[in-house]
Amino acid sequence: MPGVDEKDREILRILREEGRITLTELGRRVNLSPASVRNRLDKLERLGAVKGYSAVVDPAFLDEYVSVFFELTLAIDDHTVDPLLRKVAEMENVESLYRRSGGRQILIKAHFHDTDEVKAFAGRLKRLFGRNLERVEATLIIDAFKECWISLR
Repeated sequence: MPGVDEKDREILRILREEGRITLTELGRRVNLSPASVRNRLDKLERLGAVKGYSAVVDPAFLDEYVSVFFELTLAIDDHTVDPLLRKVAEMENVESLYRRSGGRQILIKAHFHDTDEVKAFAGRLKRLFGRNLERVEATLIIDAFKECWISLR
């Protein structure tokens, strides 16, 4: 990536695992002043290397005990689907949304209070995509061992 050096990559690796690290501590680890780290972070944000900052929250603390992967097979997958994908991305239950290669072009990770909400969400997807949706597969996530670069065990 142009404009990103090894020191920037080192900062990004540390941030990925410790998003709440102070500029002072981050600077100590990469041998830079806090001001230099701030300047590099500003640059990395402008370049889009840092897309945002957030906490990794256990969905159970929000009474969301059912986590599901949805795999969607579309009849047509081109730019005309993008507005629909943006609507899915805005749905409260959706944690992650990906377009991918292969037979099942769309992958969604979402969290729910119960299986009734899972069924209702699948119905919303069917209505939203209409005839363009050939198949929806839902897979219950039984346990997580690592998420967002953080080991959970």
